[in-house]
Amino acid sequence: MQATQSDTLAAEAALSDWHRALEQHDWGAVEAGLTAEFVMIEQDRILERAALLALLTGSAALGRQRASLYDFRTRVQGDVAWTTARNDAVWIATDGAQTPYGFLETAVLKREGGAWRIDRYHATRLVAR
Repeated sequence: MQATQSDTLAAEAALSDWHRALEQHDWGAVEAGLTAEFVMIEQDRILERAALLALLTGSAALGRQRASLYDFRTRVQGDVAWTTARNDAVWIATDGAQTPYGFLETAVLKREGGAWRIDRYHATRLVAR
């Protein structure tokens, strides 16, 4: 199956939409954006779907994170897409204090029922310059 530009853009949009759902604390959309087999590697920890959802919902009272994804490098083959991107994120604490973070991220997405869902996610925090 030949990948189209719309497949590429749809996979990238799914990742951006998932981050937007995180920022808005839309837990239904966050969960719906993940496959049942989802695994995330962030820094030195491995989180499966349930552990990530528990971490996210548990930290929601502390604030929210706004993502700014760019510089996508995406490939699509059939119902699988993989992409790397930069993320200039900002943690916004409930008291309004903002802390910027930079990440390099890689995601593998699977198309299920016509929707792209995140199956694997790897995020490495960049050292502040």
